[in-house]
Amino acid sequence: MAIVRDYMDYGGKRKIDVLLNAPNIICYVRAVLFMWGIYRALDHDYVFGAAMYLTNCVLDEVDGKIARKFKQRSKFGELLDVILDFTVNELGIKTLLCMIYPDYAFILLCHTVINVFSTWIYRQSCDLTDADMKKATNWLLHVYEGDLGYYTIWGDWIFWLMFYLVRYTTGPVVPVLNIGLWEILMWPCLLGTVIRTVINIFGKLVVAVDILVSVDIEKVD
Repeated sequence: MAIVRDYMDYGGKRKIDVLLNAPNIICYVRAVLFMWGIYRALDHDYVFGAAMYLTNCVLDEVDGKIARKFKQRSKFGELLDVILDFTVNELGIKTLLCMIYPDYAFILLCHTVINVFSTWIYRQSCDLTDADMKKATNWLLHVYEGDLGYYTIWGDWIFWLMFYLVRYTTGPVVPVLNIGLWEILMWPCLLGTVIRTVINIFGKLVVAVDILVSVDIEKVD
């Protein structure tokens, strides 16, 4: 009976319709590709590992656009997407980087903790108060929600990808400059990582703390 209840209609929509909608299926594919990529990367197949990481980043963009366009957004999908973002773009790539750059392990771990904690507590504070994350009063978050946010996210992703690749190869040499392509791409993208980290600390974290403390004060009153 429990199985039957799990797939009963809820206002014309079954649970299976949410579990198997297009954005969530893309997330399942992302999870499989991530595990496959990590497995191969640990076996020093850096090309395949990098390709799977980049594919995950692209699919992360695609699933969100599909969810919004076809009105298939769901709480389950949002949480699944966040967990995958943390796993792939933070824990996964940073774990690999800690292994191949042991001298930078402490910095990488601190950066991961800052990004995961600030993003998680910000989402939790918005969910708690039903606040719209895109209508934050913090000016940094206003900037982040515009075109700058798109650059910082992709800049951050590409920086870590290039940082991973240059451990093995600098990429095709660019004529005249005589520098590898991966190195050329890495340094401009570092700015995206720096901006995103600043926004996470002074934007998301500050706003989240303000929201949660305000909620506590209202409860006391």
